[in-house]
Amino acid sequence: MAAVDKDVAEKFLDSNPAFAKEYYDSKFRPKVISDLLGSKRSQVDTRQFHSITSVEESEIMFDLVRDLQENLQMERAIFNLMRHLSFMMQADRMSLFMYRTRNGTAELATRIFNVHKDAVIDECLVPPDSEIVYPLDTGIVGYVATSKKTINVPDVTQNANFSDFVDGLTGYETKNVLATPIMNGKDVVAVIMAVNRVGGSHFISQDEETLMKYINFANLVLRVFHLNYLHNCETRRGQVLLWSASKVFEELTDIERQFHKALYTVRAFLNCDRYSVGLLDMTKTKEFFDLWPVLMGEVPPYAGPKTPDGREVVFYKVIDYILHGKEEIKVIPSPAADHWALCSGLPTYVAENGLVSGVLDAIALSGGSVT
Repeated sequence: MAAVDKDVAEKFLDSNPAFAKEYYDSKFRPKVISDLLGSKRSQVDTRQFHSITSVEESEIMFDLVRDLQENLQMERAIFNLMRHLSFMMQADRMSLFMYRTRNGTAELATRIFNVHKDAVIDECLVPPDSEIVYPLDTGIVGYVATSKKTINVPDVTQNANFSDFVDGLTGYETKNVLATPIMNGKDVVAVIMAVNRVGGSHFISQDEETLMKYINFANLVLRVFHLNYLHNCETRRGQVLLWSASKVFEELTDIERQFHKALYTVRAFLNCDRYSVGLLDMTKTKEFFDLWPVLMGEVPPYAGPKTPDGREVVFYKVIDYILHGKEEIKVIPSPAADHWALCSGLPTYVAENGLVSGVLDAIALSGGSVT
């Protein structure tokens, strides 16, 4: 058999592309994919910024998929993505700001901060007591979260939305910014920001394309994390409610104890400083000794409001639960009409109509108006 040198083999493969593809698919493709999946980390050289090849980008993608497959931790998966993005876009720093609502006010808080191509997660993960918080009307991140649009700022000094608040805290100088929101449907979940392109005066359109291409991966990670968080919250809420119900049914002889066990257990969900429970008499017909003073004319007949089932609206006991400071419970038998929980007339209105009511109904009952 005649020896075949490199030139002859190359010429044959060029002349027979169908055979070359068939041979590659059967002999080499499985090994290439196996080597990629078997490797524990990307083989891309990130020591120096450079334009990546399609093979290097494929390795980066496999690295992200492996990270998801091994352990679904939101912070670790997003950090790994940001570390690769900072290399591909040649960004000096990248940060992740999580959207949240606290005390009814929407804001953005740092979760992963100062990520670069050689960073480690322990240095970039922000603990709760060290967060940098942005209101939605402050900074470029606030503008991105509000407008829900990607923004590329070549010179931050020329942008009216820029805030140097973080620069003042860290001593870092921000020159140019590329930021985009991470969405869950129509809702903003987070804002990811790249700062100061290395080897250029600003981020270019190719960097925007790279960011938008990989932001879908971040969106997937955050969506799975968010669904897992909601599942855990609902599971915990269900456990608390079931535990509360079990405590109620342990003893059915004392209504005060029932209210105490049920409402004290779920007090964290009520989000208030104090609440009160007014107890009504459950009997529709009065005993003879209650009717006798009325029949004798010593007491006028009851002419006040009644419940939908015909009972007199008379609160024979009020239980006050004070939740701020030192938690305490006060039981007031035969409460006066000017008790703070009754003086608005709202409890009487609720008992009479069987409706859920709030502060606007109390204002209306007192003859006031809302301005």
